[in-house]
Amino acid sequence: MNKIGLLVIGCGNMGTAIIDGILKRNIIKNKSLFIVEPNKAQRIFLERKGLTVFNDISEVNLYKLKINAVLLAVKPQIAYNVLLDLKNIMTDKIFIISIIAGKKISFFKKILGNKTSVIRVMPNTPACYGKGITAIYPCKKTKNANLDITKLLFSSVGIVIILKQESKMDIVTAISGSGPAYVFLFIEHLIQSAVDFGLDKKMATVLVKETFLGSSYLASISDKAPEVLRNDVTSPGGVTEAAIKVFNKNNAFHKIINNAINAAVKKSVKLSQ
Repeated sequence: MNKIGLLVIGCGNMGTAIIDGILKRNIIKNKSLFIVEPNKAQRIFLERKGLTVFNDISEVNLYKLKINAVLLAVKPQIAYNVLLDLKNIMTDKIFIISIIAGKKISFFKKILGNKTSVIRVMPNTPACYGKGITAIYPCKKTKNANLDITKLLFSSVGIVIILKQESKMDIVTAISGSGPAYVFLFIEHLIQSAVDFGLDKKMATVLVKETFLGSSYLASISDKAPEVLRNDVTSPGGVTEAAIKVFNKNNAFHKIINNAINAAVKKSVKLSQ
């Protein structure tokens, strides 16, 4: 595998999580990892980790620093201007990794040129704790070695999957990208129901959080399908069955999930146009 010299542009929560994962796994040495971050407080935080941090893209010499990959972790609203600045220092040997939500590969190639290798990536927030799931879609110009580098980088914060079609990124965004929020919503309402029926908030919170943690872990490691695991818990005529019947009445639970995912996919498609 090629030696990695990485420039990270933008260090919000996700960018920082990826940097931490890379350093923790010793995938890239400090001396080969560079950051562009205009926020002074964040720059000081990163410099304390022994990293070289620049205030502006114009300060970076990609050739001198032996950078062969650029990770874009900026907000979609400023992506266009960032790419214009990046274009001024780019070479054909540099490949782009983007975690910018909603921006298609064609968006980057329109600015940086069709010969540019662009890899689109969708991680999710559990990556901050090494428990993320990341979907990757490489453009046709991407070399296998560069795809391997990208997989290695994101395996430092969780599991990696490769997509064969860029259009699938919209459903991935709706499922795994936004998915943690759906889980948090369910946790929120289950806690409230526990409180409504007499538990104090602190006890309800512990019970619900640990139930989700244990259940997710069991689903993750078990060879059984989720429906089998559910049936294992659901005794005929029992307490669990009474609740499941309410969820499944007129297929209501499945319908509301499908409607929510459909809305998320449509929004993702609209944002990427």
